[in-house]
Amino acid sequence: MVRRIVTGNDAQGRSFIVSDEIVATGGIEPDGLVWRESDAPERWLPSSAPHLEPPWGGSRCSRVVLPPWKEMAPLVEAGGIPGLDAEGFHRTETIDHILMLEGEVDLVLDDARTTIRPGDVVIQRNTSHAWQNMTDRPAIFWGVMVARSS
Repeated sequence: MVRRIVTGNDAQGRSFIVSDEIVATGGIEPDGLVWRESDAPERWLPSSAPHLEPPWGGSRCSRVVLPPWKEMAPLVEAGGIPGLDAEGFHRTETIDHILMLEGEVDLVLDDARTTIRPGDVVIQRNTSHAWQNMTDRPAIFWGVMVARSS
């Protein structure tokens, strides 16, 4: 069983949680399937951080070690990370698959906030979001970004 959080944009372009549920996994597909993208956004919203994106039609896989927010906040607030606003919000023209490995991090959206823990999976779908680690230890997750292909 895996907790899967899926994000989306409402008609006004504000990000929200489309679903937050426990899904069965562990077998050979379809039993082990966590997500299959079949309804990508019809209207993609512009990116605020294109330098993070893979090339058109490509993908990017990263292991992210996110420091505590109390360490990150001054850098983010000062504009020290391109594409992020003062709270760390950014948007990419990608579908992102996030697997939390260690620690915990808050996924912050325009209209929601939820804590992601080890084993949780987030499907981030072209939404404005921020990652804030409110603990005293680094949080570690894998992220796979899939760029638009058409």
